[in-house]
Amino acid sequence: MKLDQLHLEVTANNLDTAVENALSQLKCTRAEADVEVLQVASPGFLGLFGKRQAKVRVMLHDRGAIARQFTDGLLRLSGVDAEIEVVTSTKQIQLLLSSDDSSLLIGRHGQMLDAMQGLVGTMTDRQTTDRTPIVLDLDGHRGRRNVFLNRLADKLTRKVRDTGKPATTPPLALGERRILHERFKLESDLEAISRNHEGDRKVIVLKSRVN
Repeated sequence: MKLDQLHLEVTANNLDTAVENALSQLKCTRAEADVEVLQVASPGFLGLFGKRQAKVRVMLHDRGAIARQFTDGLLRLSGVDAEIEVVTSTKQIQLLLSSDDSSLLIGRHGQMLDAMQGLVGTMTDRQTTDRTPIVLDLDGHRGRRNVFLNRLADKLTRKVRDTGKPATTPPLALGERRILHERFKLESDLEAISRNHEGDRKVIVLKSRVN
């Protein structure tokens, strides 16, 4: 199946079988797709003349299912075997990946996972007007990083307030830098800025100049 395979035309002896086969190939449920009947099955005259099979076109319309399809295609192109679970809420669509190649998929500072998330989001946006944020996570990586970022923010806050001097994070991925920037917007006496140091992007926390 192609990376961008979001619809299929399938023939079978009857409509139900044709739809089931298409859904199976697309790895989706009936609620995640639209079904168009292209041809109704007919036994023909005396079972000899004019006999024809049922034919349907099944098209994905659910944002989570479309994102899963693109993610699955990217993983197969990369030669990586992974299981994908879609968890949908009103705030976001999570694609939870599980793989033995987790370090390869996460990449340095989480850059590979973030790049894949961005690509999947862009491709999915082209197929649907739904703009619910798409989040890719792999074996709980983002949850662990969120715990790390919260502890890091607390540590930097104490250090800057105690010494009055700026404090710098280790290299962080774009998404993680954004989390810290949002966190320090809540601190009236502190501010955070991003800086490039020898090719690595870091966040510097310092006393607010406005305060």
